[in-house]
Amino acid sequence: MTVAPFDPRLGLREQLACWHEVASAAASHDDPGRTPLPAAAHAAALRAPRPDGTVQRWLGCADGEVVGLGELFLSDRENLGWGFAEVTVHPRHRRSGHGTALLAAMRTAAADAGRDTLVLSAVQGTPGPDWAAARGARKAQELWESEADLGALDPGALGDRPAPGYRLVCWSDEVPGELLASYAAAVDAMADSPDGGLGYRSAPNSPELVRARERCARAAGLQRRVVAAVHEASGAVAGLTVLEIPLLAPALAHQDDTVVVPAHRGHGLGLWVKAEMVRRLAADGGVVRRVRTTTDPSNRHMLAINERLGFRRVGVREQWKLPV
Repeated sequence: MTVAPFDPRLGLREQLACWHEVASAAASHDDPGRTPLPAAAHAAALRAPRPDGTVQRWLGCADGEVVGLGELFLSDRENLGWGFAEVTVHPRHRRSGHGTALLAAMRTAAADAGRDTLVLSAVQGTPGPDWAAARGARKAQELWESEADLGALDPGALGDRPAPGYRLVCWSDEVPGELLASYAAAVDAMADSPDGGLGYRSAPNSPELVRARERCARAAGLQRRVVAAVHEASGAVAGLTVLEIPLLAPALAHQDDTVVVPAHRGHGLGLWVKAEMVRRLAADGGVVRRVRTTTDPSNRHMLAINERLGFRRVGVREQWKLPV
């Protein structure tokens, strides 16, 4: 097997097509409930710049065929000793050493960048966890993946209520300028979210980073929808929920941050903003049919909100830490 660097910005259609083929085959095999992305969506996601670090990618080839993919993200803001690695091998070519060869290339790149730990993602029920353990990795976190079927919900029966002293503000893609600073500060409240022992440390957010992430999402073909609870007395964002919708495959949307600022907790804002998001998606006429989210199992409060909104567990994703 040969492992070669891959830069999607060069626009080599054959390589982009190979990446899409392997990624789609693996996703269909390992997660058949996930809506497959079209090739154009994969290409847009690969070419979109990251505002908070760099991404390196590799193609693994055997007998003239691309059989595996490697992706390494190196943050330049936080957890500077870590690299986040994704190894994907076509189901027809597994258990032949291809994933190990890709991992070796990423370990070398991470070491060259001064990183001492790789964080690997694996899905329970696939060969991934056993493979990570055999490579010497240690499981550090479980994340429950849950999904809501919007067609099976009654948006009018969600049971939430407006919180006195707060109002809802909703938007797509760009935070309104008057809320930008308080929105950036509110996102920082994610820092106290349970991480199951992974040890992730968040760096402070900024308005400039918010705008950069918005540009990245647009370049990747994602629409970001936000519902925020604004504290009327101060005019500041007190809680928010963010959803990302792949515009070329909108049937399955993905939950991003949901957070309530500590000073405003205890007023039901988390349920309020998430229920409003569900209502707005339903009002769109079923363009988005399902929403998927991941939650640390120790986050009982968020799990209870999700259950009330109709989310049901569909899988478990694991985070593994591997010394470089």
